[in-house]
Amino acid sequence: MSENRREFFRVFFNQALNGKISIYGGNFFPVDIYDVSAGGLVFSSALDIPLGESVRCSFEILDSAFLLEGSIVRKATGVDIVECGVEFTVDQGTSSELFKQLNHYQIRQRKSFLFE
Repeated sequence: MSENRREFFRVFFNQALNGKISIYGGNFFPVDIYDVSAGGLVFSSALDIPLGESVRCSFEILDSAFLLEGSIVRKATGVDIVECGVEFTVDQGTSSELFKQLNHYQIRQRKSFLFE
């Protein structure tokens, strides 16, 4: 049995979240976000961003907007798409707020699944 090494629980979305990523402090470009935790997220894009590159991630969960900084720590290249893992570099307050919103989202997600 494999051991879960993650510090935070991860929320997987039934439909990808619409998010935006900025590299080099430049303009934001759209990405599909597949899962988020208080420590990071996974997105896919047509852009091939190098490992270790600093990024800014913008997305909304339950009407709460987040703009978080992080760096690319994992990458998987497909035919026309690249999937990237981002590790956030955020303060405790921001991390706590994201954790709270993810918890609320997951509770709503489970409730809707139970009543389908």
